Amino acid sequence: PRIASHARQKCARGDTARSHATTSGPAALGMSKVLFVEVGMGADQHGQDATKACVRACRNAIEFNSIPSIRAIVPGGYDAMKLHIHLGVPEKMVESVDLQKVRDVFPYGNIVDPVRVDVGGLLAKSGIAIPEMGDVDDEGRPNDDFVIAVASITVGY
Repeated sequence: PRIASHARQKCARGDTARSHATTSGPAALGMSKVLFVEVGMGADQHGQDATKACVRACRNAIEFNSIPSIRAIVPGGYDAMKLHIHLGVPEKMVESVDLQKVRDVFPYGNIVDPVRVDVGGLLAKSGIAIPEMGDVDDEGRPNDDFVIAVASITVGY
């Protein structure tokens, strides 16, 4: 089924809200200027751990970048740099993402609240369930779900 634009969202405080795009531009992201947006994908093939997939998506978004001029382009340098984190995970996993583990991926910058977790990503099949690696459902039966998460990291000030 199609997911409406008001998909459920998990906020950094842990409460759930509906995400409605009421404004756009930097102000909607808690910034005065957006410099760039990085995107990434992460997966957990065994264990069905949405947090692990989100952490990998965030690392994928930032790990191949070097921004040596941040001090020159952001007033206040790294201490004033802001990061807006927006994640997409399969619907049944939105509430399970450990946002502190996601926040811990970023070595510097100020993370703008809330960290958004929306319905997105993909729940695919890995083709094999390995119970020893956590591939079991809530009732202990083999489960070959393959969790894929996406991340959009907006950098600005």
